[in-house]
Amino acid sequence: MNPASDSRERILDAWHDLLFAVRRSRRYHLRREQAFSRLHFVAGFLTTVVGFATFATVLAERPEGVVLAALTAGCGAVALVGQPLPRALTHRGLIRSFARLEQEMHRPESEVTESELHRLQVRRLEIEEGEPPTIRVIDVLCHNEEVVAGGYGPEHLVRVQWRHRILASLFELRPSPIQKSAPRG
Repeated sequence: MNPASDSRERILDAWHDLLFAVRRSRRYHLRREQAFSRLHFVAGFLTTVVGFATFATVLAERPEGVVLAALTAGCGAVALVGQPLPRALTHRGLIRSFARLEQEMHRPESEVTESELHRLQVRRLEIEEGEPPTIRVIDVLCHNEEVVAGGYGPEHLVRVQWRHRILASLFELRPSPIQKSAPRG
């Protein structure tokens, strides 16, 4: 093998790995933004509905008013403590940053240079500095989505247990060590 072709192959493999990771990150932040937006909507909706019900029961001097008042306070506490809207906006900004990075990467393979690869790897690290902690299960689910979207084989999919998938947006159950790598195209 030619050392120049080995170097070129290494650069293209690293470029592909970076592009796969950027796309996976964009999917990850989209999922997180959607989850927090839904939580914000549900908490606001429940606070409004239960608040009106509380008002009606207090006016009618019914004993259920105390329970409904507690529910209203609970929904408000979820919205206040969980801060779903600011979290959703954080993830929305990260989606934009990763989308811009992906746009910068769209070029013919012949134009990919080692210095350009390095510059974009540094750019990715700069974006990742502002990321909140990653929920590993959601990251793996996004990896699997990207594998399917990219037309890679099923051997690149990572198995995720159903209970991890269901609860992934809320919290992470003691995840087992998850090993994955970007599929080679």
